[in-house]
Amino acid sequence: MRQPDRFSSFRLPLFGLVIGMLLAGGWAALQRAGWALPMVSIPLVGMHGPLMMGGLFGTLIALERATAVGVFIHARWPYAAPVLSALGGLLLIVIGPHPVAKVCLLAGGFSLTFVYAYTATTRRFWSLHTAILCAGAAFWAFGSFLWLLGQPLYVVVHSWIAFLILTIVGERLELTRVRRLAASVERLLVLCVGLYATGALLTAVSLDAAVRLAGLGEVCIALWLLRFDIAGQSVRQSGLTRYIALCLIAGYLWLAVAGGFGLLFGAVYAGFQYDALIHAVLVGFVFSMVFGHAPLIIPALTGRQVAYHPIFYSALLLLHLTLLLRLYSDLTLDFKLRKWAGLLNAVAVLMFMFLLLYSLVIRRPSHLTTNLTTTS
Repeated sequence: MRQPDRFSSFRLPLFGLVIGMLLAGGWAALQRAGWALPMVSIPLVGMHGPLMMGGLFGTLIALERATAVGVFIHARWPYAAPVLSALGGLLLIVIGPHPVAKVCLLAGGFSLTFVYAYTATTRRFWSLHTAILCAGAAFWAFGSFLWLLGQPLYVVVHSWIAFLILTIVGERLELTRVRRLAASVERLLVLCVGLYATGALLTAVSLDAAVRLAGLGEVCIALWLLRFDIAGQSVRQSGLTRYIALCLIAGYLWLAVAGGFGLLFGAVYAGFQYDALIHAVLVGFVFSMVFGHAPLIIPALTGRQVAYHPIFYSALLLLHLTLLLRLYSDLTLDFKLRKWAGLLNAVAVLMFMFLLLYSLVIRRPSHLTTNLTTTS
C-alpha cells in the first residue's frame, strides 16, 4: 500500500503558485511587448524579469530541492526557501519592487544556499556538482541583495541568470556522474564555471567587461556540455529519453549563442540588443531545460506520472522557431515582428503546459515513461 505523502500539503499549493506566476509573468511579457491586454495590476508590467527569475524559477528550483532533500532528512524546514520565494513573487505582482518583496527573494536565496550546504555537509557529500549548485543559489541571493541595495535590473539580472545557469550545470553534472568523468574533464569544467562566475560577479563593478567575460564563460560551458553531458548518448535512444536529450542539446546551443551575444554586445541596458541577450539564454536555454526536465520533475511534485507522446515536439519546435524569429527582429530592429514573436513564444509555453496537463489527467503513462533518471 502506498504511504501517505506528509509533504504534499506543501508541494501542491507551491506548485500551483509556480503555475500562477508563470501565467502572470507571461501576461506581463506580452504587455511589455506592446499588446494591449487588460491590466492585472499596475506593478506587474515592470516586474516580468524579477517575477520569472526570482519568483517562478526560484520557487520551482527550491521546491524541487526541498522535495529531494525531504526524502533523506524527513523535515519541513527546506520548504522555507520555496515559501519565501513564492511570497516574494506574489508581492511583486501586488505591490511591485517593495523592499519587503526584495527581502523575501533574498531570504529565499539564502535559504536555498543553506539547504545545499547543510545537506552536503551532514551527508558528507560535498562534490563538484554540489559546490556548483550551492554557488548558483548564492548568486540568487547576491543578485537579490544588489537589487535591495538599489542596483538597476540590467545589472542584477546577470546574477539571477548565473543562478539559473549554474543550477542547471550542477544538476546535469550530477546526472553525468554515471559516465565517471576523468579528473581533467572536471577541472576543465571548473575553469569554465570559474570564468563565467567571475564575469557574473564583476557586473556590479564594470558591466561592459563583466558581460563579455561572462559571455566567454557561457560559450565555454555550452561547449563542455555539448561534449561531455550524457545527453549526447541519450539522443541515440527513443521515446521520452530522446525527447529530453534533444531539449538539452538545443538549450546548450542557445547558451552558446547567448554567450556570443555577450561577447559582441558587452554592456546593454535596454532595447533590442538587451532583449536578444537576455532571451537567448532565458527562453532558448532555460525554457529548453524546463521542457526537457518537466516530465521528470512533475511526477515528484504531483505524484502523477507524465505519459510521453511525440506531440511534445510540437511545442519544443514552436519555442525555438519563434525565438529565432524574435532574435531576427531584435537584430533588424523590427518592433512589430518582435511583438508577434513574443506572442508566439508565449503560445509555445502555453501549448507545452496544455500537453503536460493532458498527459497527466487524460492519458495513462506508457511503457516509454520508465526509469529515466540515469539516462537523461
